Amino acid sequence: MLVVLSLIAAVAYQLAPEYTSGTGMIGTLVVLGTSIGLAWMAESGRWNSRALIPIQMIIDVLAVGLIAFFSGQTPGVIALLLVSAVLVQAVSWNFFRRAMVMQKQDALNHLRVQKARWEVRNIIDNIRSGLLTIDRQGVVIRVNPACCRILEMEDRDMLGRKLIDICRGGMEQLTETILPVAEGAPAVDRGEVQLKRMGREMPIGLNVNHLTTPNGKIIGAISLFTDLTREKEMGERVRQSDRLAAIGELAASIAHEIRNPLASIRGSVEMLSDDLELEGDQAELMALVLKESARVNTIINDFLAYSRMRATTRRRFKGQEFRDEISLQIRQHITAKGGQVGLHCDIQPEDMDVVADPGQLTQMVLNLVINACEAMNYKGELRLRLRLLAAGTSQELVVTDNGPGLDDDIRHELFTPFVTNKEKGTGLGLSIVQRIANAHGGDVRVQDAPGGGTTFRVRWPVVHVPELAREPASGNSQDQESVTAVESPGRVSEELMPA
Repeated sequence: MLVVLSLIAAVAYQLAPEYTSGTGMIGTLVVLGTSIGLAWMAESGRWNSRALIPIQMIIDVLAVGLIAFFSGQTPGVIALLLVSAVLVQAVSWNFFRRAMVMQKQDALNHLRVQKARWEVRNIIDNIRSGLLTIDRQGVVIRVNPACCRILEMEDRDMLGRKLIDICRGGMEQLTETILPVAEGAPAVDRGEVQLKRMGREMPIGLNVNHLTTPNGKIIGAISLFTDLTREKEMGERVRQSDRLAAIGELAASIAHEIRNPLASIRGSVEMLSDDLELEGDQAELMALVLKESARVNTIINDFLAYSRMRATTRRRFKGQEFRDEISLQIRQHITAKGGQVGLHCDIQPEDMDVVADPGQLTQMVLNLVINACEAMNYKGELRLRLRLLAAGTSQELVVTDNGPGLDDDIRHELFTPFVTNKEKGTGLGLSIVQRIANAHGGDVRVQDAPGGGTTFRVRWPVVHVPELAREPASGNSQDQESVTAVESPGRVSEELMPA
C-alpha cells in the first residue's frame, strides 16, 4: 500500500505539479490510517506486535517524507511533516503500548478467573461427599456427581426442580432438613437423616449452611452429605468385636465351671445305665439324660471353638487336592445321613493354588455345605466352586444350594452368634464361617440363588506364601478344634438356615 501511494504521488507530480500538494497530504493521511489499521490488526491477531509496530512507525515516517517530496513540497514543509509524523507516531506508540498492557492484563485476569472456576468445579466434582444447593424457593440449582451417586438420580432429574418434588417416596427427611435453612432457619451441623431408596434404608450425615450474597443476604442453602452405611457397619463390627471379647472371657469360665462337672455327671450316668436294668419310662428318662448331656457338651465345644479360634496360618496348597479331599468328606457325610444330594465341585482354573489356612478353610466349607444340606433336607443339588479373581489377587469360595432360600426376618441376623431357628442348633456355625473369613482379611456374603436356593460367597485376598505345603489341605495342619470340626461336622454346623 505504501509503495502504491508513493507511485501515485510521483506520477501526479510529473503530470501536474501544481495540483499535487493536496494529493501528497491526502496520501500522508491514508498512509497514517493504514499504518494504524495494520498495527491494530497485528495486536488483535496476536502477532508479534512489539517488533512489528516500531518497524511500521519507521516506515510511516519515511513514507510521509517520500510522499511530501514527490508532491512538490518545499524542504520546510517536508521537515514540518516529518516532525509532525514523528510526534504522531510517538503519541500512537504510547497509546498502543498502554492498550497492549491493558489487554494483556485483561487476558491474564480472564485466565485467572477461568482457572479459579476450573479448580472450584474440579473440587466440587471430585469430593466424595454429595453437594446440593437450592435457592429460597427450594429449587435445586447445583449438584455434584457424588450427590447423584448417593441419591441414585441423574443431575438432569434434579436441576431446576423443587427439592420437595424430587425427594418424594422415602427422602422426605432430606427436604425437612435442608429447606428450612434456605428459608432462614439456623444452619445444621452434623445432622443425620434416614433415606429410603429402592427399598434400602440409607443413613445420611449432612451439614447445611446458608447461601448468601456479599452483603450477607440469604439466597438459599448449600448441603454437604455423606452416606454413613459403611461407617454404621464398621461401628457394628466394633460392637461385635467387643461382644466377642466378652464371649472369649466367658468361655474360659464356662470351660472350667461346667465342662469338668458335666463330664463327671455323664460318666456317672453311663455307669448307672450299665448297672441298672431300667424299663419303660425309666429307660426313656435315662436315654434323655444321656442325649441332653451330649447336647450340652456339643454346645460347650462349639462355644470354645468359636471364642478360642487359633491364629490363621496361611499356606499354599494345590486346589485339585483340596477339591478331591473335601468332596470325599462331603459325600461321606451325605451317605451317613442317608441323603440324596447331587454334589458338583470344581475349581477355576484347574491348576490354581489355594492360599489359606487349610484347617480353617476345611472347617468353613463343611459348615456351609452341611448347613446347605440341612436346608434341603438332604435332597437336592449342591454346587461348590473355588476360583481365582481379579488377576490372581483374590480367591472366592461359592456354595450354592437349591433349597427354599432364606426368610427375610432372619437374613439381617444371619451371622449373629447364638441366633438360630433350628431346634438343635447352637447358632454358631455361620458365625464361625464369618470369623474365619475375617481372619483371612476377607468377608462372606449371602444372596438368593437364581432359580431358588441360597448362595454363600466367601472372598479373601491372596498373600505371598513362599512354598507349597506338603500336607493335604484337610490333613495334619489342623489344630484340635479343627480336627473335631472335620471328624464331627454336624456339631459345628448346626446353624440358622431355614429347614
